[in-house]
Amino acid sequence: MSKVRTEFGFERNECACADCLAYCVYLPGNLIPADLEAISGRLGYSDLTQFAVENLLASPGAIVRDGNQLIRIPTLVPQRGPEGACKFLHDDRCSIHADAPYSCAFFHAGQDRGEADARSLRGLQAIAREWSSGGIYARLWALLHSMGLVAPSPLEAREGMRRGMERKKNEADGKAHPS
Repeated sequence: MSKVRTEFGFERNECACADCLAYCVYLPGNLIPADLEAISGRLGYSDLTQFAVENLLASPGAIVRDGNQLIRIPTLVPQRGPEGACKFLHDDRCSIHADAPYSCAFFHAGQDRGEADARSLRGLQAIAREWSSGGIYARLWALLHSMGLVAPSPLEAREGMRRGMERKKNEADGKAHPS
């Protein structure tokens, strides 16, 4: 019997459809604190700082409502390759699939919005705890940010994804696309 990965009581997703793959290409998912050890260990790192510098970026992160105000929770995301896709994406496959970041492994493109929001909130709560306690996640983010190892904002990445998907659809439909 295989062991299914779970986080916060949620089971991981195994979808690799074209719509899910688009996220790997345009909007690589953020890590939660537990991902740091899992992914760095999978890649053979014993030093989290070296792992982070060689594989992660500081993202401005998610914007969430805290009472009556909006706050941003900075996140760590995988570095991107020359074309902008997640550095772990090779030949349309994730090279760290078994230990993929939480925001990759526990979401899929067709997921119910309420379910996705609940999963996202749990991950962001874990990240926010790291920020409030000055944990390693927050310290690595600050280091990467200070080094200029910064990801585009999720809003920019989503807009790039929208444009890229529209371009692909137009190409598939045989239509010219604006430059």
